Amino acid sequence: MTRELELARIRLGRGEPAAAAELLGPLLAAEPDHVAALVLMTHAQLALKRPDLADELARRAVDHAPESPDALAVLSRVHTELGRHDEAIAAARAAADRQPENPYRYNRLAWALLEEGRHPVEAEHAAREAIRLDPEEADFRITYAMVMKQLNLIERARQALRDALGLAPDNAVARHELAVLDVAGHHPFALTRLARGASGLVGALRADPRQDASRFLLDVALRQFLVYTAIILVLLSFLGWRTAGASVLGARLAAAAAVLIPVAYAGYFVTRLDPSLRVYLRGLLAHGRQRIAVAAAGLAFVLLLAALVAPAAWLGGLLGAATAAGFAVRLLTAPAAR
Repeated sequence: MTRELELARIRLGRGEPAAAAELLGPLLAAEPDHVAALVLMTHAQLALKRPDLADELARRAVDHAPESPDALAVLSRVHTELGRHDEAIAAARAAADRQPENPYRYNRLAWALLEEGRHPVEAEHAAREAIRLDPEEADFRITYAMVMKQLNLIERARQALRDALGLAPDNAVARHELAVLDVAGHHPFALTRLARGASGLVGALRADPRQDASRFLLDVALRQFLVYTAIILVLLSFLGWRTAGASVLGARLAAAAAVLIPVAYAGYFVTRLDPSLRVYLRGLLAHGRQRIAVAAAGLAFVLLLAALVAPAAWLGGLLGAATAAGFAVRLLTAPAAR
């Protein structure tokens, strides 16, 4: 039985919860109240997105061994998954009280408090205690970073994630979260940070190709860039259209700016991308609505270039059509907030 338990633990560590559950099933059939098997099976069922079954297993483990820190910790995790945050915190505290020298108990308490959301200072204390007890564990640094993020201490969160990567350079979660800090909440002209975040997401995907969140956020980051480029195009074209009746020179200058500034903006961003990301961006522009958006952008630039040399009487129509084409690009590109 010990061998099967160790194999199941290894499979869970490798991210193979279904295989772990297969190994644990016969063990629990033979010994339904085996606490270690119940705890491991609970973790497996949580990974398989079966929280109700995990809840039943965790309660059985605690009923059979109410003083077991492992059983209390996994029950806390189940409570968090099901949104029972007060119960999650209580179980995590009980586990830490029974095993105060185990850093994982404080890490679980920090996550329970973090998910509950009302006690970030307590969560920080728990996360710090986990790091104090085991300063070489990268996951504890990630937990601390998440607490700092909740406290809106972004630079401290960033440093904690860098420390995690110093301990575990291939940690996909740390890479993803560090990239999130670069991609989310930046202003439209923080292009270096956006490009760095996109590259970080590629690194997270290389470390763990199963990171669907990294893949989704990478797509969002690149679409943010496209959205901002379209907005610049629309605003400058609109400015030229509004000034066409009052100043021919002003309208032509706005048309020139509507060509040069978006091109410079896009070029600055693209030159900061990894070569693989440039290929990914080209692929993104070649599919679905983005192909139509590229065509609309091309039409807008043709109209703006024509406005530089066209007769004054044509300026209003050309710049108005360029504005409409740019607005179509904005509509066809996914919103930046998605």
